[in-house]
Amino acid sequence: MTDSPTYPRYPSQDDVPEGVAQSGATAAPGPAAPHSVAPTGYAQPLGLLTALTVGVAALYTALLLPRFWLAQDAVERWERQEANGGLAWDLWTPYELVDAASFPLLLGAYVVTCLWLWRVRSNLEVLSPTSPHARRRGWVWGGWLVPIVSLWFPYQVVRDALRVRSHRPSSGARVGWWWGAFLLGCFATGVESVFVPVDEIDTASIQHLPAFAAATTVLFVVACALWIRVVRAIAADQAELLAEAR
Repeated sequence: MTDSPTYPRYPSQDDVPEGVAQSGATAAPGPAAPHSVAPTGYAQPLGLLTALTVGVAALYTALLLPRFWLAQDAVERWERQEANGGLAWDLWTPYELVDAASFPLLLGAYVVTCLWLWRVRSNLEVLSPTSPHARRRGWVWGGWLVPIVSLWFPYQVVRDALRVRSHRPSSGARVGWWWGAFLLGCFATGVESVFVPVDEIDTASIQHLPAFAAATTVLFVVACALWIRVVRAIAADQAELLAEAR
């Protein structure tokens, strides 16, 4: 099995030294792009990483699809358990088992997505070294994990990767809709978990669990569909850049 081909950075207007115009005349130096770096290494096709990124996102979303029906079933099981004198937390339901199975899948999605974004960013630093990025490359991984900044750093990383080639204001909006749906889905998941019994059932509140499970599913399905569009757009942009570099 051979390694995937690599492509050197192609010469472009980005290669004109700062302060020198295309005609050779000296021009006034403009402000430096935030976090632009000197090009090093070689660009590599996204290839399999793109397919894995899309696939793991779709798989995680598919796992969430039956949550509404599983939540209804769980409520009935917990109520029967309490009615028979047992404790709700002694009974594991399919709803909870699916939640437990989703965690390692979510962890895998994080790793695959960050590997993909890392290569995207590395390629851009070679093929378009003066393109601006709001965050340094390390935030590709850390932006999802650090409290507070995780609310917007991943959005900025993805937005900047898309708009490098597109140069369209709609690029930020496209990423924004995905990120908004994703954050709302995470919030709904947190609220939903409040209704899961810890020691005994709160009969009044547990009835709302299926509704929140349905809301969570809808939000993540929307987020997944938008994310796949973003991934494909970035992959197409990078394919064009790599083709021009040959």
